[in-house]
Amino acid sequence: MTTIYVDPSKKKEQIVKLSDGTFGLMKAEKQKSGIGYEFDFTSHMHPSFRIPHAPVNGDEETVHSIDGEQQFKIQWLSK
Repeated sequence: MTTIYVDPSKKKEQIVKLSDGTFGLMKAEKQKSGIGYEFDFTSHMHPSFRIPHAPVNGDEETVHSIDGEQQFKIQWLSK
């Protein structure tokens, strides 16, 4: 499981660091049901994915891609 470190004070867009040392971008998107969030990663080791709600500390997301299943855990960035 790869951990995504998120700063909860940044609601619209931010660069996120992953537990394996790679980086990505988390950005808010307007959807019919409200605001969802998209995660795009600089490394090709991880597939992009969307969640239909604001990130929650401790949430685990399972993402299915052509390379198989990957699991991500969202963790608040401690200051």
